Amino acid sequence: MRRIALLCGCLPFLAYGQSFQRNEFTFTGGHGWQVDVPVGEPRLSAVSLGGTYSFRWRRWLALEGGVLTVIDPTGVVGSYAGFFDVHDRFTWLPFGVRFILPLRHDRFEISAGGGGAYERYTVGNEVPNGPGPYNRWAGYFKAKAAVALDPGRHFWLGATPQFMLVSGSDIRDRWFVLTGDVSFRF
Repeated sequence: MRRIALLCGCLPFLAYGQSFQRNEFTFTGGHGWQVDVPVGEPRLSAVSLGGTYSFRWRRWLALEGGVLTVIDPTGVVGSYAGFFDVHDRFTWLPFGVRFILPLRHDRFEISAGGGGAYERYTVGNEVPNGPGPYNRWAGYFKAKAAVALDPGRHFWLGATPQFMLVSGSDIRDRWFVLTGDVSFRF
C-alpha cells in the first residue's frame, strides 16, 4: 500500500504534461563585484561576459554548464617600478543543476541552482611582487528570472544574479555577478 501511495505521489513529476524545449543556449553580459574583501585591500569590479548551455532533463530540472569571465578587474596598479595595466581576467567554468518553476502559462519562469566551478585567474602583464596566475576549484549559486519574447517560447530575456565562491589554502575569492541574459531554446 505504501509503495502504491508513493508511486501515485511521484508519478506526476515524471510525466510530461506538455512538450517543452529541452536545449537552451544563453548569452550573458553584465558586471561583477568582488565581495568579502579584507579591510585595507581594494575591492575589484569589472565587466562580465559569458555563455551557458542547459539541457532540460525534466520540465523542472536542467543540467547546465558554461563559461563566465570578468575582464580586467584590477586595472592599472602602481608599484616601485611604475604603473602597470595588469590585463588580468577571472574565468569560471560552472557546471551544475538548476530547478525551474514555470509561471504564467509557461511564459515567465524563475529558477535557482548551483554546483561546482573551475576558476582560472590569468595575468597578461606580470607586476613585480603582484599576484600570479592560478587555478582553483570553486562553487556557485545562482537565481534567474526570465520571460518569453515570442509565442513559441524560443527567445527569452532574463536577469541572473550569481555568487562564485572559491576557497583554497592561500586564495579566497568571492564574486557577485549580475548579468542580463538572452536565451534561445529548441
